[in-house]
Amino acid sequence: MADPYFLQSLELAGFRAYLQPKTFDFSKKRCLAVFAPNGNGKSSVIDALEFMFSKDGTLARLGRRAINNQAGPLALAHILAEDADIAPAVTINVVSKEGQINGSRAATGANRPIPAAGATLTACFTVSPIIHGHGLRTFVEDHTPEQRYTDVANWLQLGPLVEVQKNLRALRAQVKGATENKSELQRIDTLLARETGQVVNAWEAAAVLAYANFSVLTPLDPALALTALAKTDAAYITLAARAQAEANKIGLAGLRQIRSSAETLWAKTTNTDDGEVVISGAIPAFDAALAKLSRAANKEKEERRKAANSAFQVLWNAAEPLFADGVEAPKDCPVCSTPIADSTAGSSKGVRDHIARHLGELADYAAAKSALDEAQAAASVAHTQLLAALPGLIGLLDNQPALRINLTTYRDNLATWPESDPPASADIIAAIAALITSVEESIVEIEARQGEHTYVNGKSKIDRLLELQDERDLVQRTHDELTKLSEALATQGTTVSAEIRRKVQALLDQLQIPMNDIYKLIQGGDATTIRLELPSEEDANQQRLNLLIDFAENRTGVQPSGYLSDSQIHSVALALRMAAIKQFNTAAPIMALDDIVTSYDADHRRAISGLIATMFGSFQILVTTHDERFFNYLKDQLEPKMWHFTRIIGLDPAYGPRFADHKVSDEMIEARWAAGQSAANEMRQAEEEWLLGICRDFGVSVRIRPLEKAYSYERSELASALAGFLKGLKLEPPPVAGVSNRFLASLAKGEIENFGSHFQDIPYGYGSIGDEQARWEEFKTFRSQFFCKKCYRTKFQRPFTMKKPVCLHGGCETQFEFSGPSDSDVTQ
Repeated sequence: MADPYFLQSLELAGFRAYLQPKTFDFSKKRCLAVFAPNGNGKSSVIDALEFMFSKDGTLARLGRRAINNQAGPLALAHILAEDADIAPAVTINVVSKEGQINGSRAATGANRPIPAAGATLTACFTVSPIIHGHGLRTFVEDHTPEQRYTDVANWLQLGPLVEVQKNLRALRAQVKGATENKSELQRIDTLLARETGQVVNAWEAAAVLAYANFSVLTPLDPALALTALAKTDAAYITLAARAQAEANKIGLAGLRQIRSSAETLWAKTTNTDDGEVVISGAIPAFDAALAKLSRAANKEKEERRKAANSAFQVLWNAAEPLFADGVEAPKDCPVCSTPIADSTAGSSKGVRDHIARHLGELADYAAAKSALDEAQAAASVAHTQLLAALPGLIGLLDNQPALRINLTTYRDNLATWPESDPPASADIIAAIAALITSVEESIVEIEARQGEHTYVNGKSKIDRLLELQDERDLVQRTHDELTKLSEALATQGTTVSAEIRRKVQALLDQLQIPMNDIYKLIQGGDATTIRLELPSEEDANQQRLNLLIDFAENRTGVQPSGYLSDSQIHSVALALRMAAIKQFNTAAPIMALDDIVTSYDADHRRAISGLIATMFGSFQILVTTHDERFFNYLKDQLEPKMWHFTRIIGLDPAYGPRFADHKVSDEMIEARWAAGQSAANEMRQAEEEWLLGICRDFGVSVRIRPLEKAYSYERSELASALAGFLKGLKLEPPPVAGVSNRFLASLAKGEIENFGSHFQDIPYGYGSIGDEQARWEEFKTFRSQFFCKKCYRTKFQRPFTMKKPVCLHGGCETQFEFSGPSDSDVTQ
């Protein structure tokens, strides 16, 4: 097996609660435990791992987009990251004996690809290595047996077999559904009922054959009967021959077609209401159009002659304003200078009347011309329709050659219109009338003799019944084959599911043993055994996993959620997840536990810390908790050389979580100055951290703070307490060059640091980097005075039996004293 992978480091920057970059180094101590009250950013460490390993680059509880109660990926980044010019990201370094891989994943933007280091670890995880306390109960209480089966099958690396089961089951259901579908047979029965006039409503071979004989064939020939509904039957062969012979003659259908084609050309009907005879058809319509055209032409010719003398319209249009009513008319003609009184009209009124009469004649001509144009268009349309209708009748007159020739000649002469005169239609109309009369007499005679029962119609009905029979036979054959396939799939499915079941159950048994070991370590050796069981072999749905216990003799095989306590249910889920991680994540033995002891009392919390120590010694474990007792149990039971224990002492909105062992280094301060930025905040923090450390080493007593800030001591308090402590011991720190006051008093005030880190009322009151650098050199000088004169170490302790602190080094334990001027250059 390949060497396992471990986390070498994890860095959060601008991610969730962490604004400023924070690196967790696992190079010396593989495991980490973080204690913090709720809301101080401890879970952001676990969130960083989940984000790094997630497929979509988000957290499950945040979702892929903001919807309902999910905040989406937007909530990944710290709210001040953009203002602080920090790119939100999570960076990991992964190590194995083969080497190191590192990578960073951005927490903003639409594209948040997983880096190679994250992908490498993710590929090693059969089971998610992250266990959230709030989600533990879901597997036990909320998941259905089908969901549990899918989860565990994936843990067991049986995902492909699960898909085979799903596909096989879906195929069986689909085929079984098809065999039970009767819609096609019902459709054929509906068509049969319609075809037989509701005589036969459902397919039954004897009933269909009886209908064919008595309703179709007997009216044609009582001696003609089918013995089977088939084209090879002797009666059907005879029927087909007679239908063909009938088709070769003019039958009833042919006569009706001739009559219809003839009536398209000419027809005479009588109105039943008033007895009026109505003549219609293409030929009368064309004749009427020709007559109308002739009248319109004569009218246009007459009106054109009347209007010939009225060509002065343009002239009148120009002169009309001179003779309008209400206008003083001219005394002389504007054209020929003749006095109006001497003209034929005799007056202006006479002129207007004369013009009006001639203009009316022009209007009559215009109307006649318009009527002529309409008549010509109507005649053209009627001509086209008549030419189109004639071939329909001509093509049906094979048995009447004389009429066919006459109609053909009429059509040819008609085609030359309007270049030549149209042919006379009287003889053609008389011939068509005679044809219609003859055809109607033949139709009446045939209908009286056989009605609708013709051999052609009879064969058509029998053929339709044969088509329905063929369709039904095809549907029935398909149904029979699907039934065979369904039975075969059921047999194969049973065999395949049984083999998969045996495989899954064998692996479940392997998981069940460590699960119960963990469960009993938490709940005690007499705890009820938990069983992971599949349904019985007879159950068709094998894709279910039952989580069962024997609660009592009369309560065997019951669901844990109905009988166990809250703590026990929590333990079942925790044991199952931890067992699965231990069993299947061997390529990357990493586990992250986020607040998993919510439901436990003190004894159970200690038991959990004990099982971590005994069963997961080879794992890399990250624990976050708000339970200080559980945190102390971990410190008590786990190896210090493998575990780093730390606590978050507060959440700084402008920085992020502040850890108890977090120190601002000289390099961090100098880096701020190198970037041209003020380091006043960092200086103040570094001074507080040093003062807190030296006060703790010296055993300095400080005034107990108010409850709201019980553990948060300000720099001024620490400096004053240290100054009082040293004064009581008659220990006077050497002066710092450039500072006349006692340096601890100056440090308590922190004028320079406060000026650069606090808001100033003074206009343009910005801190000076030069002042900060000078102040920092003074502080380092003062800090350098606190060292052991013998071994030069800087760590001290003060047991309760001693007044003065001594060197912490066991081989030294020299009592602390300030060095002389020659020793003051020693640095820590």
